[in-house]
Amino acid sequence: MKTRTFEVPADSMVEFAELLDESNLSNTIHGTNEDDEIIIDVHYESGERQAVFKIMELLGPEDDD
Repeated sequence: MKTRTFEVPADSMVEFAELLDESNLSNTIHGTNEDDEIIIDVHYESGERQAVFKIMELLGPEDDD
């Protein structure tokens, strides 16, 4: 099983949760970061990669400030 960590802004959390629910992906919430984004690990098998890509599209490009 693979894991991808997401930092989800609070205003995107509802849409993020809906995608997780639709995809039946398991996840773990770890808390928040210094920007008040919610840190979530999404666990998936290689056959579920497309669902993870949809989540990545929702959140847009990652900023590595």
